[in-house]
Amino acid sequence: MAKSWHTRSLLYFLLPGTLSLAGNNLPARAQVAFANNPLDTLPIQERVTLRQGKPVVSGENGCYTARILIDATPSQTWSVLTDYSNYSRFMPNVTASSVLESNNNQHLFEEVDRYHVAPLITVNARTRLAITETPQKGFSFQMVEGKLEELYGRWSLQPVPAYPYASKTQVLLTQQIHVHPRSVTPKNMFYNIFRRHVEKTMKAVRTEVARRSS
Repeated sequence: MAKSWHTRSLLYFLLPGTLSLAGNNLPARAQVAFANNPLDTLPIQERVTLRQGKPVVSGENGCYTARILIDATPSQTWSVLTDYSNYSRFMPNVTASSVLESNNNQHLFEEVDRYHVAPLITVNARTRLAITETPQKGFSFQMVEGKLEELYGRWSLQPVPAYPYASKTQVLLTQQIHVHPRSVTPKNMFYNIFRRHVEKTMKAVRTEVARRSS
């Protein structure tokens, strides 16, 4: 019996479409939930990494997609992600942040970042972003002022159905970002630094959500 349970759990954990193979005994509501699991569209290795609590970052040359799986509800995750004025408390490299203007679901947001690009060399950058929220689901952002050539993207939250016998709600948090430096900046160095920054940011959000929801 134990071996059978382990095999079925592993199939749910790794493979899309296994509901038709091993889930016929689940209630109809659970079958629909598993069929809509956003993790099922991802490669197996990415799913394994996400289930381990680690971020997955893909892309290159300033166009990245980052994901992380968070053990929390969408509302708990949303509360942290939109706590713009407190980014400096938990987001990497952010030294100051504030909302300058708000109009319903639209905000003008400013943050100051500090990057260590080499030993004894630090770069400070002030950036203003126009943000448009879709509450509990995500928000888009677009740079309106800053030292970069281009910066825009989107954060998205997707509820993830718990795998068999798990009780916690999870959220698949995704950040899609496009960032390009001005021509005077060494691009390879910039992209390498920024990619690491994206990964650190995903970890930071997950850690802060866990801290607040514990």
